[in-house]
Amino acid sequence: MTIDSTARLPGKSTTPGRSRFEGVKARIRRHPLGAFYVWFFTVGQAIAFTPVIGRTQLGLDLPTLPFLVAATPIGLLLPTMVITSITDGPAGLRALRRRALTFRAPLRWYAFAVAGAPLIALAATVAKSGPPAETGATMWGSVIAVGYLLQLVLVLVTVNWWEETAWMGFVQARLQERHGPMRAAAITGVPFAFGHVSLVIEDSPSTVITFLILLLIISIPFRALLGWVYNSTASLFLVGLVHAAANATGVGSAFGTGLLDRLYPGAGEGGITIPLLAVVGILVIAGTRRRLGHRPSPWSSATRPTPAPDPEHITRTGDQS
Repeated sequence: MTIDSTARLPGKSTTPGRSRFEGVKARIRRHPLGAFYVWFFTVGQAIAFTPVIGRTQLGLDLPTLPFLVAATPIGLLLPTMVITSITDGPAGLRALRRRALTFRAPLRWYAFAVAGAPLIALAATVAKSGPPAETGATMWGSVIAVGYLLQLVLVLVTVNWWEETAWMGFVQARLQERHGPMRAAAITGVPFAFGHVSLVIEDSPSTVITFLILLLIISIPFRALLGWVYNSTASLFLVGLVHAAANATGVGSAFGTGLLDRLYPGAGEGGITIPLLAVVGILVIAGTRRRLGHRPSPWSSATRPTPAPDPEHITRTGDQS
Protein backbone atom coordinates (compact mmCIF):
# COMPACT_ATOMS: atom_id res chain seq x y z
CA MET A 1 0.00 0.00 0.00
CA THR A 2 1.23 3.49 -0.80
CA ILE A 3 0.23 6.47 1.32
CA ASP A 4 -1.21 9.21 -0.83
CA SER A 5 1.20 12.16 -0.85
CA THR A 6 -1.80 14.52 -0.72
CA ALA A 7 -3.14 12.99 2.52
CA ARG A 8 -3.19 15.18 5.63
CA LEU A 9 -2.92 14.16 9.22
CA PRO A 10 -6.08 14.92 11.23
CA GLY A 11 -5.90 17.99 13.44
CA LYS A 12 -2.93 19.49 11.57
CA SER A 13 -3.07 22.84 9.81
CA THR A 14 -2.62 22.59 6.06
CA THR A 15 -2.06 26.27 5.42
CA PRO A 16 0.77 27.05 3.00
CA GLY A 17 2.45 29.32 5.58
CA ARG A 18 2.69 26.54 8.15
CA SER A 19 3.89 24.08 5.54
CA ARG A 20 6.69 26.42 4.46
CA PHE A 21 7.66 27.05 8.09
CA GLU A 22 7.86 23.32 8.81
CA GLY A 23 9.92 22.89 5.67
CA VAL A 24 12.40 25.54 6.82
CA LYS A 25 12.68 23.87 10.23
CA ALA A 26 13.31 20.51 8.58
CA ARG A 27 16.13 21.99 6.48
CA ILE A 28 17.65 23.61 9.58
CA ARG A 29 17.58 20.24 11.36
CA ARG A 30 19.43 18.68 8.43
CA HIS A 31 21.97 21.50 8.10
CA PRO A 32 22.27 23.39 11.42
CA LEU A 33 25.75 24.74 10.73
CA GLY A 34 24.80 25.78 7.22
CA ALA A 35 21.83 27.69 8.62
CA PHE A 36 24.13 29.38 11.13
CA TYR A 37 26.61 30.45 8.45
CA VAL A 38 23.83 31.84 6.25
CA TRP A 39 22.52 34.02 9.08
CA PHE A 40 25.98 35.12 10.24
CA PHE A 41 27.29 36.09 6.79
CA THR A 42 24.12 37.96 5.85
CA VAL A 43 22.42 39.51 8.88
CA GLY A 44 25.45 39.49 11.19
CA GLN A 45 27.92 40.89 8.68
CA ALA A 46 25.40 43.42 7.39
CA ILE A 47 25.36 44.90 10.90
CA ALA A 48 29.17 44.82 11.20
CA PHE A 49 29.63 46.48 7.79
CA THR A 50 27.00 49.20 8.33
CA PRO A 51 29.48 51.85 9.61
CA VAL A 52 31.86 51.04 6.75
CA ILE A 53 29.09 51.39 4.15
CA GLY A 54 27.91 54.57 5.83
CA ARG A 55 31.34 56.16 5.62
CA THR A 56 32.41 54.98 2.18
CA GLN A 57 29.13 55.02 0.26
CA LEU A 58 26.83 57.47 2.05
CA GLY A 59 29.22 59.94 3.62
CA LEU A 60 27.82 59.25 7.09
CA ASP A 61 30.15 59.19 10.07
CA LEU A 62 28.48 56.35 11.97
CA PRO A 63 30.00 55.21 15.28
CA THR A 64 31.58 51.78 15.02
CA LEU A 65 31.09 50.58 18.60
CA PRO A 66 27.27 50.15 18.65
CA PHE A 67 27.31 48.12 15.43
CA LEU A 68 30.18 45.86 16.49
CA VAL A 69 28.45 45.20 19.80
CA ALA A 70 25.04 44.61 18.15
CA ALA A 71 26.52 42.21 15.59
CA THR A 72 27.35 39.72 18.36
CA PRO A 73 23.93 39.11 19.97
CA ILE A 74 22.02 39.47 16.69
CA GLY A 75 24.48 37.91 14.25
CA LEU A 76 25.93 35.16 16.46
CA LEU A 77 24.01 34.50 19.66
CA LEU A 78 20.49 34.73 18.23
CA PRO A 79 20.97 32.11 15.48
CA THR A 80 22.83 29.90 17.94
CA MET A 81 19.89 29.88 20.35
CA VAL A 82 17.21 29.51 17.67
CA ILE A 83 18.95 26.73 15.74
CA THR A 84 19.84 24.86 18.93
CA SER A 85 16.20 25.01 19.99
CA ILE A 86 15.06 23.66 16.60
CA THR A 87 17.65 20.89 16.30
CA ASP A 88 18.11 19.79 19.92
CA GLY A 89 14.92 20.95 21.60
CA PRO A 90 14.58 22.47 25.09
CA ALA A 91 17.07 20.02 26.61
CA GLY A 92 19.77 21.04 24.15
CA LEU A 93 19.08 24.71 24.76
CA ARG A 94 19.37 24.18 28.53
CA ALA A 95 22.66 22.34 28.03
CA LEU A 96 24.05 25.23 25.96
CA ARG A 97 22.93 27.76 28.56
CA ARG A 98 24.51 25.68 31.32
CA ARG A 99 27.86 25.61 29.50
CA ALA A 100 27.69 29.37 28.91
CA LEU A 101 27.04 29.96 32.62
CA THR A 102 29.57 27.49 34.02
CA PHE A 103 31.88 29.43 36.34
CA ARG A 104 33.25 26.67 38.56
CA ALA A 105 36.73 25.68 37.48
CA PRO A 106 40.13 25.29 39.15
CA LEU A 107 41.77 28.64 39.90
CA ARG A 108 44.67 27.82 37.58
CA TRP A 109 42.32 28.19 34.63
CA TYR A 110 41.25 31.64 35.78
CA ALA A 111 44.90 32.57 36.31
CA PHE A 112 45.70 31.43 32.78
CA ALA A 113 42.67 33.19 31.32
CA VAL A 114 43.29 36.56 33.00
CA ALA A 115 47.10 36.68 33.26
CA GLY A 116 48.29 34.32 30.51
CA ALA A 117 47.90 36.62 27.49
CA PRO A 118 49.33 39.79 29.09
CA LEU A 119 52.30 38.01 30.69
CA ILE A 120 53.23 36.11 27.53
CA ALA A 121 52.84 39.17 25.32
CA LEU A 122 54.63 41.51 27.70
CA ALA A 123 57.56 39.12 28.15
CA ALA A 124 57.98 38.82 24.39
CA THR A 125 57.71 42.59 23.92
CA VAL A 126 60.27 43.35 26.64
CA ALA A 127 62.66 40.82 25.07
CA LYS A 128 62.19 42.45 21.67
CA SER A 129 61.92 46.15 22.49
CA GLY A 130 63.08 46.53 26.07
CA PRO A 131 61.02 47.69 29.03
CA PRO A 132 58.41 50.43 28.64
CA ALA A 133 59.71 53.97 28.82
CA GLU A 134 57.64 54.72 31.93
CA THR A 135 57.33 52.16 34.69
CA GLY A 136 56.09 54.26 37.62
CA ALA A 137 53.62 52.71 40.03
CA THR A 138 50.91 55.23 39.09
CA MET A 139 51.33 54.56 35.38
CA TRP A 140 51.27 50.81 35.89
CA GLY A 141 48.18 51.04 38.06
CA SER A 142 46.41 53.26 35.55
CA VAL A 143 47.39 51.14 32.56
CA ILE A 144 46.56 47.82 34.19
CA ALA A 145 43.36 48.92 35.89
CA VAL A 146 41.93 51.05 33.08
CA GLY A 147 43.79 49.87 30.00
CA TYR A 148 43.52 46.16 30.70
CA LEU A 149 41.13 45.07 33.45
CA LEU A 150 38.33 47.51 32.65
CA GLN A 151 38.58 46.81 28.94
CA LEU A 152 38.72 43.07 29.66
CA VAL A 153 35.40 43.25 31.52
CA LEU A 154 33.75 45.44 28.89
CA VAL A 155 34.75 43.35 25.88
CA LEU A 156 33.92 40.11 27.73
CA VAL A 157 30.36 40.97 28.74
CA THR A 158 29.42 42.68 25.48
CA VAL A 159 31.21 40.61 22.84
CA ASN A 160 33.55 37.71 23.56
CA TRP A 161 31.42 35.73 26.03
CA TRP A 162 28.55 35.53 23.56
CA GLU A 163 30.85 35.27 20.56
CA GLU A 164 32.36 32.10 22.01
CA THR A 165 28.95 30.75 23.02
CA ALA A 166 28.36 30.70 19.26
CA TRP A 167 31.76 29.82 17.77
CA MET A 168 32.86 27.36 20.47
CA GLY A 169 29.59 26.28 22.07
CA PHE A 170 27.68 25.78 18.84
CA VAL A 171 30.01 25.53 15.83
CA GLN A 172 33.28 24.05 17.09
CA ALA A 173 31.70 21.79 19.72
CA ARG A 174 29.39 20.26 17.10
CA LEU A 175 32.18 19.83 14.59
CA GLN A 176 34.51 18.09 17.04
CA GLU A 177 31.90 15.45 17.87
CA ARG A 178 31.77 14.54 14.18
CA HIS A 179 35.29 15.28 12.92
CA GLY A 180 37.48 15.36 16.03
CA PRO A 181 38.91 18.39 17.87
CA MET A 182 41.69 19.35 15.44
CA ARG A 183 39.56 19.26 12.32
CA ALA A 184 36.91 21.18 14.21
CA ALA A 185 39.42 23.90 15.09
CA ALA A 186 40.61 24.10 11.47
CA ILE A 187 37.09 24.22 10.01
CA THR A 188 35.87 26.78 12.54
CA GLY A 189 38.94 28.94 11.95
CA VAL A 190 37.89 29.75 8.39
CA PRO A 191 34.51 31.48 8.97
CA PHE A 192 35.88 32.88 12.24
CA ALA A 193 38.66 34.64 10.28
CA PHE A 194 36.36 35.91 7.52
CA GLY A 195 34.03 37.30 10.18
CA HIS A 196 36.71 39.87 11.12
CA VAL A 197 37.22 41.36 7.66
CA SER A 198 35.03 44.37 8.46
CA LEU A 199 37.75 45.56 10.86
CA VAL A 200 40.22 46.21 8.03
CA ILE A 201 38.06 46.47 4.89
CA GLU A 202 38.73 50.21 4.58
CA ASP A 203 42.49 49.63 4.29
CA SER A 204 44.27 48.99 1.00
CA PRO A 205 43.43 45.75 -0.87
CA SER A 206 46.91 44.38 -0.20
CA THR A 207 46.51 45.04 3.53
CA VAL A 208 43.13 43.31 3.58
CA ILE A 209 44.48 40.26 1.73
CA THR A 210 47.56 40.05 3.96
CA PHE A 211 45.44 40.42 7.09
CA LEU A 212 43.07 37.69 5.96
CA ILE A 213 45.85 35.24 5.02
CA LEU A 214 47.65 35.75 8.34
CA LEU A 215 44.41 35.51 10.30
CA LEU A 216 43.47 32.27 8.53
CA ILE A 217 46.85 30.79 9.48
CA ILE A 218 46.72 32.04 13.05
CA SER A 219 43.06 31.18 13.65
CA ILE A 220 43.58 27.40 13.51
CA PRO A 221 46.01 27.10 16.47
CA PHE A 222 44.15 29.90 18.26
CA ARG A 223 40.89 27.96 17.92
CA ALA A 224 42.76 24.84 19.06
CA LEU A 225 43.88 26.68 22.21
CA LEU A 226 40.31 27.78 22.92
CA GLY A 227 39.11 24.24 22.23
CA TRP A 228 41.56 22.92 24.83
CA VAL A 229 40.27 25.41 27.42
CA TYR A 230 36.68 24.42 26.63
CA ASN A 231 37.30 20.67 26.66
CA SER A 232 39.21 20.94 29.94
CA THR A 233 36.69 23.11 31.80
CA ALA A 234 33.32 22.72 29.99
CA SER A 235 33.00 26.49 30.52
CA LEU A 236 32.17 28.81 27.65
CA PHE A 237 32.62 31.68 30.08
CA LEU A 238 36.31 30.80 30.50
CA VAL A 239 36.74 30.48 26.74
CA GLY A 240 35.27 33.95 26.32
CA LEU A 241 37.54 35.23 29.10
CA VAL A 242 40.67 33.96 27.31
CA HIS A 243 39.49 35.58 24.08
CA ALA A 244 38.68 38.86 25.85
CA ALA A 245 42.09 38.88 27.58
CA ALA A 246 43.79 38.52 24.20
CA ASN A 247 41.84 41.50 22.84
CA ALA A 248 42.43 43.64 25.93
CA THR A 249 46.16 42.86 25.81
CA GLY A 250 46.74 43.28 22.10
CA VAL A 251 45.50 45.87 19.66
CA GLY A 252 42.47 46.47 21.83
CA SER A 253 38.85 46.63 20.79
CA ALA A 254 36.12 49.10 20.03
CA PHE A 255 36.34 50.07 23.72
CA GLY A 256 39.88 51.39 23.53
CA THR A 257 43.57 50.75 23.02
CA GLY A 258 45.03 47.48 24.26
CA LEU A 259 47.53 47.05 27.10
CA LEU A 260 50.64 46.73 24.94
CA ASP A 261 49.81 49.73 22.78
CA ARG A 262 49.35 51.76 25.95
CA LEU A 263 52.72 50.66 27.30
CA TYR A 264 54.46 51.16 23.93
CA PRO A 265 52.49 53.97 22.27
CA GLY A 266 52.97 54.22 18.53
CA ALA A 267 55.15 51.11 18.32
CA GLY A 268 52.43 48.75 17.10
CA GLU A 269 53.41 46.05 19.58
CA GLY A 270 49.84 44.94 20.30
CA GLY A 271 49.66 42.95 17.08
CA ILE A 272 51.85 40.18 18.47
CA THR A 273 49.36 38.99 21.10
CA ILE A 274 47.12 36.72 19.01
CA PRO A 275 50.11 35.23 17.09
CA LEU A 276 51.79 34.46 20.43
CA LEU A 277 48.65 32.72 21.67
CA ALA A 278 48.60 30.81 18.38
CA VAL A 279 52.13 29.60 19.24
CA VAL A 280 50.78 28.48 22.63
CA GLY A 281 48.04 26.71 20.69
CA ILE A 282 50.66 24.84 18.64
CA LEU A 283 52.32 23.72 21.88
CA VAL A 284 48.94 22.55 23.18
CA ILE A 285 48.32 20.64 19.96
CA ALA A 286 51.67 18.87 20.33
CA GLY A 287 51.33 18.32 24.07
CA THR A 288 47.86 16.78 23.83
CA ARG A 289 48.69 14.85 20.65
CA ARG A 290 45.96 16.79 18.83
CA ARG A 291 43.28 15.61 21.26
CA LEU A 292 42.96 19.04 22.94
CA GLY A 293 41.54 17.44 26.07
CA HIS A 294 38.50 16.25 24.15
CA ARG A 295 36.18 13.59 25.52
CA PRO A 296 32.94 12.58 23.77
CA SER A 297 30.17 14.96 24.79
CA PRO A 298 26.77 13.78 26.00
CA TRP A 299 25.43 16.02 23.24
CA SER A 300 27.30 14.29 20.45
CA SER A 301 25.38 13.36 17.32
CA ALA A 302 25.30 9.76 18.51
CA THR A 303 23.37 10.58 21.68
CA ARG A 304 21.53 13.80 20.86
CA PRO A 305 17.77 13.23 21.05
CA THR A 306 16.28 12.62 17.64
CA PRO A 307 13.74 15.33 16.76
CA ALA A 308 10.16 14.20 16.35
CA PRO A 309 9.36 13.12 12.79
CA ASP A 310 8.09 15.86 10.54
CA PRO A 311 4.44 15.00 9.67
CA GLU A 312 4.68 16.86 6.39
CA HIS A 313 7.75 14.81 5.51
CA ILE A 314 5.89 11.57 6.31
CA THR A 315 2.97 12.46 4.06
CA ARG A 316 5.29 13.46 1.22
CA THR A 317 7.57 10.42 1.27
CA GLY A 318 4.92 7.80 1.96
CA ASP A 319 5.38 4.16 2.97
CA GLN A 320 5.69 1.20 0.64
CA SER A 321 4.55 -2.29 1.67
